[in-house]
Amino acid sequence: RRPNAEGDDSTMVGRFTSRSLSLALCCALAAAAGCKKEPKQEKPVVREVNAPETKYGLTPEQSQQPLVKVGDNTITLGEFADRLGGQSPYLRARYNSPERRREFLDNMVRFELLSIEASKRGFDKTDDVARIRKQMMVQQMMQELFDKQGLKLSDIGDAEIERYYDNNKAEFKKPAQVRASHIQFKDKATAEKVLKELKAKPADMELFRKLAQQYNADPATKDSYGDLHFFSAEKDDAEGAEAPRPTAVRKAAFSLEKVGDVYPEVVQSEAGFHVVKLTGKRDAMNRTLDDARRLIQNRLWRQKREEAIEKFVADLRVKANVKENLDLLAQVKVQPGAKAGS
Repeated sequence: RRPNAEGDDSTMVGRFTSRSLSLALCCALAAAAGCKKEPKQEKPVVREVNAPETKYGLTPEQSQQPLVKVGDNTITLGEFADRLGGQSPYLRARYNSPERRREFLDNMVRFELLSIEASKRGFDKTDDVARIRKQMMVQQMMQELFDKQGLKLSDIGDAEIERYYDNNKAEFKKPAQVRASHIQFKDKATAEKVLKELKAKPADMELFRKLAQQYNADPATKDSYGDLHFFSAEKDDAEGAEAPRPTAVRKAAFSLEKVGDVYPEVVQSEAGFHVVKLTGKRDAMNRTLDDARRLIQNRLWRQKREEAIEKFVADLRVKANVKENLDLLAQVKVQPGAKAGS
């Protein structure tokens, strides 16, 4: 071999090795630079394509699959799921096994068979069926207009709820009340005789009613077996105010502890003599705004819903130009308690 002008073979090997090491070092540095952590990227959320479209776990295509053919009619898998899903939670749990689901399907087939036969016999054209069809049609329309598209419970705001509460505080703050019945007499001797009879048979719950029907001289409560309804210790009760509660009768009723007890003495008032029996008790009520909030919200929602329905019907009535001939009503003869058609 001819020596290189710049060095021998060993020098060449050394330089080659040096270049290789430099190249390797550069690659290593480049690799290290490439291994620096990049900013963490969020993994894309994978959503099932059919998830928003499923109902009872079925896609629209699955829902259309024929489950049973009954003559020319078809019960689809989706129809079966709708019927089963519309049952109460108890029945849905009951029909969770394959055997029970087959039973449910058999009932659907049975109904379909009877429906087909009824149509063949012309029952689909009767007035009763037409009326029921109208009722169902109206019911679905009202649900669509006033439940799905109408006022929502959440639309009743706090300000409206608070205003109702402030304007109706007597409804949420009531004193303790009792319910009592009495038998009013004109003379004390008869009252004492009846009281003695009641004391002799304290377990006879019907005896008071029988004696009240026989002896009660109070025209306001005679037909109700002496029932005075609920009242407080004060005289300014709004509830059941048509039945007078003399002060002495009130005090006697409030002194009794157990429902069913009869006051041990004849009670005298400006109206006469009374035998008094306790028939009910209510504790004092003091509902705060927070306690009554949900109740008020529901009440206002129902009220506004009814108002919207009434306005809707009133508008329809105007558009339809309803004309009435009310004199004809007198021609209809329907006796109370009579069978239909008589």
